[in-house]
Amino acid sequence: MKKLVSELSQQTNIFLVDMHLTGRSGLVGALVTTLLFSYGIGFFVWGPIVDRIGPRKSGIIALVVWGISTAIAAVSPNAFILILSRVLLGLSEAAFWPVSNSLTARWFPYNERARAKSIWINGTVVGPAIAGYVLFSLLGWLDWRGVFWAMTVLAVVVCLPLFAIFVKDNPAEDSRVSSLERSIIYADQTNTVSESNAIKIPKNVFSSTNFWLISLSNTGCLIAYFSLATFFPAYLKTGIHFSSATTSNYLLLAYGIALVALVLVGIRVDKTNKKAVWAVGSFIACAFLLAISQLIKGSALIALVICLAIVFVNITTFINHGLTHSMSTREKIGRDNGFMMGVSSILSAYGPTATGSFITLNAGHFNYAFYFLAAVTAIAGIINIVLMKRGF
Repeated sequence: MKKLVSELSQQTNIFLVDMHLTGRSGLVGALVTTLLFSYGIGFFVWGPIVDRIGPRKSGIIALVVWGISTAIAAVSPNAFILILSRVLLGLSEAAFWPVSNSLTARWFPYNERARAKSIWINGTVVGPAIAGYVLFSLLGWLDWRGVFWAMTVLAVVVCLPLFAIFVKDNPAEDSRVSSLERSIIYADQTNTVSESNAIKIPKNVFSSTNFWLISLSNTGCLIAYFSLATFFPAYLKTGIHFSSATTSNYLLLAYGIALVALVLVGIRVDKTNKKAVWAVGSFIACAFLLAISQLIKGSALIALVICLAIVFVNITTFINHGLTHSMSTREKIGRDNGFMMGVSSILSAYGPTATGSFITLNAGHFNYAFYFLAAVTAIAGIINIVLMKRGF
């Protein structure tokens, strides 16, 4: 382990020297900022494209662009070209939220979409966990450019063929789907919450109050999600003085519970058809846990409470996406979900920065930061109370 840590540190220094980034924190930050903003803008681009050409073609194009972006990063001579690769990466990754929602709307009856989304979003929980170990190991025997080449191979040689072979736009295009299953899927795609509760499906989402409420709800979710992902490990190490091994164990615990909770809640959401009710409960529970974590004693108990808050944040993620299905149609879900993700991603881009600023303001202590995140999630819960009263 010490050898791997030493190698990682060495490769980081080599990367900074090669890209002329040593002592230039502004440019290092620009790598993250450009990725986040291109990711947010990409949703507005991909949403209508997915509806027009279908999720399969959109996903194939996005994977090709993804492969090109990592290849450019692998041969980057300077920070400017590296930033360009990050822009392309953000744009390509943005495709997969509208792609997944479009596939969910096309392949699942309405009363099964919550559990379908919960399983898909579990991939966003498992993926980063696996990626951390894989990239860490790759850096043990490849240089940083080699790691980018490995990501290119993963995109073009592994993911692209799998997506092209197995993903179909509609059940009718897959011979493995029986005619009975197709009829069940298609019959229930018109039985939506919008029709049963007289919620109007907007022609222009930007003129819909419901769209903005869902976008603000998702903004709160993203601020909490990315802030906790960024600062929770640091809090465990410097705030309550856990070892690296103990920190890893608590992170695995948080996301392990989330894997199970997402599926179980997804099943219940489908049965009750009360997405906003579940969102209210999850956001308020998260706010309460984050606030109380700074009032209780005992490092293990504090860490466990915040782990549970992370679980509830993950639950709100798939519920927010499910809410867009309640105000959209199969033909427009890519656009509507893409616009929702674009708005909320841009609005939440500075969430981790604000969280970090509260830590700095509090002389390195995390109390203000957790109270800030508690306030954000509480506001998101209140927003969902409004959506609940509107029939969602």
